[in-house]
Parts: sequence; C-alpha cells; structure tokens
Amino acid sequence: MEKKNPLAQTLSRRQMLRLMGGAVGMTALAACAVPAAPAGDTGAPAEAPRTLVVNHRREYFEEMETLFAEAVQNWATANNVEVETSTVAAEANQDFVPKLLAQVEAGNPPDLVYHVRLVQQLYAFDALEPVSDSVTEAIALYGEPSFGHYANNQIEGEWYGIPYINSGGGHFARRSVFEAIGVDPLTDMTTYDQIREASVAASGPDMYGWGRTVNRGGDGHGTVLDIIKNWGGSVTNADMSELTFNSAETVAAVEWLTELYTNEQYAAAIPPGVMAWTDASNNESYLAGNIGYTANAASVYAAAKANGSPYFEDTVVLHVPMGPYGEQFIGGGGNGQMQIPRGAKNIADAKSLAMNLLDPDVFLPISLVSAGLFLPAYANYYAMDAVVAAFDADDNLKRMGEQTQGTDVGFSWPAPPSPYFDAVQAQSVLNDMMAQTITQDVSPADAVAQAQDRMAQIAEEMGMSF
Repeated sequence: MEKKNPLAQTLSRRQMLRLMGGAVGMTALAACAVPAAPAGDTGAPAEAPRTLVVNHRREYFEEMETLFAEAVQNWATANNVEVETSTVAAEANQDFVPKLLAQVEAGNPPDLVYHVRLVQQLYAFDALEPVSDSVTEAIALYGEPSFGHYANNQIEGEWYGIPYINSGGGHFARRSVFEAIGVDPLTDMTTYDQIREASVAASGPDMYGWGRTVNRGGDGHGTVLDIIKNWGGSVTNADMSELTFNSAETVAAVEWLTELYTNEQYAAAIPPGVMAWTDASNNESYLAGNIGYTANAASVYAAAKANGSPYFEDTVVLHVPMGPYGEQFIGGGGNGQMQIPRGAKNIADAKSLAMNLLDPDVFLPISLVSAGLFLPAYANYYAMDAVVAAFDADDNLKRMGEQTQGTDVGFSWPAPPSPYFDAVQAQSVLNDMMAQTITQDVSPADAVAQAQDRMAQIAEEMGMSF
C-alpha cells in the first residue's frame, strides 16, 4: 500500500529556517553545532564504546516517560550498550523539529527518536534514514499497521518512520455532570451543536461545561481543526492543486467558534483564562473537577486512573461527534513512530532497540498501564488475549481503540499528509486566525482570508504553487 508524497523535494536550509522560525532555528543551530577539534590534535581516536542516544517525546502523563525510558535501559543493560535518553518538546509548534534539524546539520543527531506526526516534515528536510527493513520485519511479526501509519510514514514507497503506537484519545465528558441535566453523553452529545448546548446547560459555580481552548498549541489547533473539518472546510483540495481554505464552509465554522467564545449566551460554559491555556491546562482543569467536557489525548484519562481520581470512573469517551458536514471523522492512527535521523552513528543498535520496544513482552506492560495513551499500531495486537481482556473491561478504552481504526488523516484532509501541512501547523495559522476573531474583533470572513494568504506564503517559501 504505497502513499505518494505530493511534495517530493528537499527543502533548503534557508527555507527550513524561515518555515520553522528563523530565530529559533538559528539559535538551535548555534547551540547544537559540533565544536572544532583542538589545533594540533591529529591523533587517531580510540575505539569508542557502543553508545546510543535516544530522544523521546515529552508526555503529558509523566509515568509513560518513565516506563519508556526504563524499557530502553533494560534493553541497554541486556545488550551491553551505553544509552542516554532525554525528552524533547511534544508539539509541532514547539522546538523539536528545528533542534533535530540543527543536530543533523551539525553531524551530531540522536540515534533513535520516538515522536508523533512529524515524519513528513523531517523527510522534506532530508533529516531521516529509511527504515523499510525494520518495518517489513515488524509487519511480518505483528500484522499490518493502521491506515494512518501508511499515510504518514511511508513516502515514495519507502518507510521513514517505524510504526510504534496509535496514541489514543478523543472527546471526554463527566457522565454525572451531564446526566444531572438529563443528557446521556453517549446518545445526546453526538454533534457539536449538542455538545455546545449541553455544555452551557451543565455549567454552574466552579463548573464550566466547555473545556477546550483555541490558543496556540496542539489542543488549540485540534479544537479549530475539528470544527472546520466538520463544517466541510479544508486547507486544500484532494490533489493539493488548489487552496480551498477561504470558503463559505470555513467561514461558517469560524463564525460558530467565535460565537461560542464571545457571545454572552455561552459565557457560563467558558472557563476564565481559556484563551491563554497551554496543552496541559485542560488536563489540569478536568482532573481538578472544573470542566465537564474536553477533547484530548488519553493522557487525561491515564492520569485520572493512575492517580486514583474520582473522575476516572465518572469519565465517558464520547462517540466521534459530527457537524453540518454529516460525516464522522474517525482517525486512522499513525501518530506515534520511531525515527532514525540522518547521520545517526549507531543505526544497527537503533533498529535493534526499536524492534525490542515492539516486542509484546515489552510493549504490552507499557500499553496496558497507559489507559489508552499507548495503543497498539499493528493489527495482530488487537487479537492478543491481554488486549481483548483490557477492552472488554473498559468500554472507554475500547472506544479509543476503535477510534484509531478509521481513515481520517487529520489536518491534510482530504489530501494525504504532506510536509506542507506540518509547516502550516508549526506556524499556528489556525490558532492565530481565531485569536483575531475572538480578541481583535476581526470578522470571521476577513480572518479566514488572511489565514489563506499566510498559507499561500508558506507554500511559496516551500517552492510550491497553487
């Protein structure tokens, strides 16, 4: 199953710095540059011990970071390899990509990286080694990866990311909060209009029904994207031949969101300071019992379980809601993979470690503790007794698993994933558009038009044209 990359070119260093933010990129390049050898040092270096540098994504549920690092160290001990592990920024609009690119340019990259989503962008910067041999081995052992892994990690017939996890998540609601107003979250909150109205009705002192932000960050981007897609808006058409963002559908979606955050009739549902929330804020508010509904990775559910929160048993994962477009956008997974940066010093051990992390004896103890955060990426896992039993015991976990088995590829819909969409997200175009309408009194129509202008400029900087 081959997925073609519509941007089959390598970006220049100048384009990289402009797209990722010149100041950030230059700072990262300076910080990561390899120092020159001392003058007169011409002796041959001693044979280096086997070492491995592993970077892994910073999680919003810290226990998963610990479990991942422990699994890496267990492999290192068993194989007599010195391993250094460190966490890296979690979101596309943070500094993970520019820092990794700087390390690649300086000839000093990590050997293995676990992260989410960003394979397309790193491939465009010629920053990844192919890993098709490892993926072929994994498929032979564990079955086919989910649709999203093919779409995101296989480019021009070659794999550049080893499918690792499907990161679970979805729409979370406090059952008791909504049942108190006569609303069944599973049957009465299936559209965004229903969720908005129920969020208002359920609000009261110290309880805010709508726990989502549109501020810069992964969660804010997801909020805006959910509404735009479910109203029928998209950045481009399916073959990426035309920018289609400035449409009646997108304007209607932005009007709906703007009304939610600015109209007095919805004020009771909106938490104070929501426009300044970070990606951890909705987790914190949900676990503090201050919001009734949010959308998030499974970290909020995993943390509630691990901490013995009374809100764990009260949480229900909603069915994927719909808007006027009338279609459920069920995710295709593919949002957690292992990558080997170009120029890695120890590719053989990196691939060996990656295969070890996929071994059921290593993967399942992490996955089953994660409460949906680390769902399996490969089909055969879902028939394993431990996974079947976990799903049977937890309907929320089962729904999260089912919601990674669709074909929605996320931001690029209806086009396939591309470095272009990663670049647009990295520059927070959707978030800035909503800030204009909510805090700067720009009309939705004008804000959408300006956002499309920014998207066109990004395309031009990438050597694309629409």
